[in-house]
Amino acid sequence: MKAALSFVTLLLFATFSSAQIVPQTPWTWMKGDNTIDQPGVYGIQGVAGQDNKPGGRNISTTWKDQSGNLWLFGGMGFGTGGSGFLNDLWKFNPVTNKWAWVKGDDTPDHYGVYGINGLADPSNKPGGVYSGISWVDNDGNFWLFGGYGYSESGIGLLNSLWKYDPSTNNWAWIKGDKTIDQAGVYGNKGIAHSANKPGARYCSQSWTDDNGDLYLFGGYGYDKNIHGELNDIWKYNIPTNEWTWIKGDSTTHQAGTYGTEGVSSPGNNPGSRYLSISWKDQSNDLWLFGGYGLDEQGLGSLNDLWKYSSSTNEWTWISGNKTIDQQAVYGIPGIPAPTNKPGARYISSAWMDPGGDLWMFGGYGYDASNAGYLNDLWKYSPGTNKWTWVKGDNTVDQFAIYGVLGLPDILNKSGARNGGVSWADGNGNLWLFGGYGFDGTTTGVLNDLWKINSFGSILPLKLLQFDGTLNNDIVRLQWQTAQETGFSHFIIQRSFDGMNFTSLGDIAGTGYNGTHQYTYPDFDLKNHSEAVVFYRLQLVNNDGSSSFSKVLRFGLSKKDLSVHIFPNPVVHSLNLSFDQVNSGPVTIFIMDMKGVVVKKQSGNMGAGRASISMDVSGLPASTYVLSVTGGALSQQLKFIKE
Repeated sequence: MKAALSFVTLLLFATFSSAQIVPQTPWTWMKGDNTIDQPGVYGIQGVAGQDNKPGGRNISTTWKDQSGNLWLFGGMGFGTGGSGFLNDLWKFNPVTNKWAWVKGDDTPDHYGVYGINGLADPSNKPGGVYSGISWVDNDGNFWLFGGYGYSESGIGLLNSLWKYDPSTNNWAWIKGDKTIDQAGVYGNKGIAHSANKPGARYCSQSWTDDNGDLYLFGGYGYDKNIHGELNDIWKYNIPTNEWTWIKGDSTTHQAGTYGTEGVSSPGNNPGSRYLSISWKDQSNDLWLFGGYGLDEQGLGSLNDLWKYSSSTNEWTWISGNKTIDQQAVYGIPGIPAPTNKPGARYISSAWMDPGGDLWMFGGYGYDASNAGYLNDLWKYSPGTNKWTWVKGDNTVDQFAIYGVLGLPDILNKSGARNGGVSWADGNGNLWLFGGYGFDGTTTGVLNDLWKINSFGSILPLKLLQFDGTLNNDIVRLQWQTAQETGFSHFIIQRSFDGMNFTSLGDIAGTGYNGTHQYTYPDFDLKNHSEAVVFYRLQLVNNDGSSSFSKVLRFGLSKKDLSVHIFPNPVVHSLNLSFDQVNSGPVTIFIMDMKGVVVKKQSGNMGAGRASISMDVSGLPASTYVLSVTGGALSQQLKFIKE
């Protein structure tokens, strides 16, 4: 076994109610920790809890039930008593955003309890294992095969086949061995037999057909004699309890036979490999990408895309390179192109949308120049045979940006990782959990849970600050933004009664993310005799939709108060204007009637009459004191929050 590559990819075939993910679709950190190597919080077995969470782990096994819930089993990571091979079974409900520990042990490194072959029992349980292979049958039962971990008496590669019934919460050992490192029994290709069995292995790919048969491809493990990389395809029939070797080689370390790109042939075969990702389309065909294994000659990281037809039992090399360790060609985010291609990689996460497009996230492999951990999100469209780099970074080893728990933000991003698990809930939201990679500052085993929600939506531009100063009858507005992808331009509007606004001009946005500063001067006030003036921004998106900023107010009369509050009482936004003799810092405090500071805002303001807007929507209804200090200015005013 190659210890340096003790990883496995995990795939859950997903369906989406909406599948359009674009570069500005936000990530949301939903659950778990934003630091590595965290222990689990198990709570009461069978009871979902707000504080429950699996510990940091990678290379777990998962299933998705008919209600869109995620079921998570084992992996390499942390229970409650250190790290090791886990056999805990968890259920996550995306509607309640809660985990429940359902079965198994809360500490690592337990041996399996196999019981009687074919009989379910409450005491049965698989041992601690990672990189097990999973299926969901037509009756909603969960199947688990192989992996690397604990048998009844030892630790190594496994070929035991288990069935878990969610309705009874019981495991049954169905087939295979309860001892480690067993060789395969291939029999005759295409002929089912009760004695046939795949050799012990991990890091394989799995899928089902419409008849409910379970399919298995490759991985790292045992052929009929020795262990190594595999490229064999097996089919398991549940009613007959028999395996059939149907395609590929019965010996390890086989080079690929690519044939002609885009043309199927009985002689085509992917090279032996493991740590790949795969998808199943509506025609029951398997799509296979990359992994670690053999091209036509050498052993390394792969970026070849294959399709296997279950009706013809033939492989087709679809796209990508037939040589190892290829670098990515990213192109422009969100734009498909025939020259785009993901770099060679393994242990990524993947899913398929209802339109038949294939999606892939992260893994370990190549960006445009270097190898490392990835956090790029790609889409492949079979109809056009084009890849699109959709989101994430085009350089390896990127840290996460978590933002605020539960709040989507275009600036958020999952850190680079491999071994994470992914699935889609019944509403089409994409979820990603754990793996090995980067939190916000370092690397380790993760237990963070992420969601991409509102597919196809664009978050509104984020207006970080909007204020201004009045000096010598000239108002200079200034504002700062973030999250401008999908944004078009600003329209600057003015009013002298606070209700009827007219447009003064517009400024184009940058159209990309990051923070940006803008200014706009109004030189026209000397031509007006009104006592007050109001300003606001209209924020216009590329699709024509728009929203408005908060309103700034300036008093033009020399007899106006040095500090003025508008409106009072206030519901959402409090606007204040004041005279600032010299440029310098200004600090604004809001205190309750007990003198406790409940909100503070500070910054540098230019000389003249300044106007600042403060969000007070989060304050309880009450009477408050506003205090403004800066230079020679010091004044307090009361206001009412409704």
